[in-house]
Amino acid sequence: MRALRTLISALCILAGALTILGWAASGLVVRAVEEGTALGAVTRTAFTMPGVVTDISEGAQDQVLASLSERGIDPSAVGLDDEVRDVVDGAVRSPQFEDAMVAAADDAQERFALALTEPDREPAPFTLAVDVSDVVNARIDDVPAVGALAPDVALAPVPIAVIEADTFEDVRATYGAMRWLADWGLWAGLALLAVGMLVSHRRRWFIAKALGAVGVLTLGFGLMVRFVDPAAVMGILPGGEEGTLGTLWAAVITEDAAPQITQRAMTIGAVALVAALVAAGLGKAVARR
Repeated sequence: MRALRTLISALCILAGALTILGWAASGLVVRAVEEGTALGAVTRTAFTMPGVVTDISEGAQDQVLASLSERGIDPSAVGLDDEVRDVVDGAVRSPQFEDAMVAAADDAQERFALALTEPDREPAPFTLAVDVSDVVNARIDDVPAVGALAPDVALAPVPIAVIEADTFEDVRATYGAMRWLADWGLWAGLALLAVGMLVSHRRRWFIAKALGAVGVLTLGFGLMVRFVDPAAVMGILPGGEEGTLGTLWAAVITEDAAPQITQRAMTIGAVALVAALVAAGLGKAVARR
C-alpha cells in the first residue's frame, strides 16, 4: 500500500509541476496573441517559405502585366516581359514587402483573435490581404520604356494563406487549451500537488519534493529557451516545424519574446528551488525532534 501511495504521490507531483509549467508558458502565448506579436511572427515565418513567396510573386507578375496590357503597353513586344517579371519578383522578395505583410498582420489582429476563438468557424486557412502596389511601383520605374509609360500600377491586394486550414484548426484547439491553462493552470497544478500531499505517507518531505520538481522543470524550460536554437526545438516537437506546437513555438519564441519567457521561467524556477531548500531544511529540523 505504501508503494502505491508513493507512486500516486510522485505522479501527482509530476503532473502538478507540468501543469504549473504549462500555466507559465501558456500565459505568455495568450499574451502574444492578444498583443499581436504572435501573428506578426507567423507572418514572417510564412515569408521565409519559398513556395509561399513564389505564389505571391507569380500572382503579382500576372497582375502587373495585365494592368500594363489594359493601358495598351505590351512589354513582350519590346522584349521586356522577363525584365518586368524579374523586377516584380525582386519587389515581392524585398524586406519592404515583408514589412508590408507584417503591417497587414497588424491590421488583421482583431480578426485573428476572433478566428482563434470563434466556436462555429468553418475549417479554412487564415489569410491576409497584402497591398503590393507601393512596393511594385517603387521598382517598376527601373524598367526601361515601360516604367516611363506606366509609373503607377494599381494592383488588387494579394491573398496570402499564412496558416493552412488543417494547421489552423489544430492551432485553434491548442490555443483553447492554452487559454484554459493560462486561466486555471496554476490552480489545477496546486490542486494536483495537494492531492499528492494527501496520499503521501511522508508528508514532511512532500513540499520540498514538489517545489523541487516545479523548480527543475521551469528552470530547465527557461534555459532551453535561452540557449537552444528555436529551429532545433521545433524539429523535435510533434509534427516538426509545420505542426501545431511548432507553429505556436515559432510564433512566440521570437527575438523580442524569448528574453521575457526566459526571465519568467527562470525566476519561477529559482524561487521554487530556493523554497524547496528551505522546506527541506525545515523537514530535516522537524525530523530531529
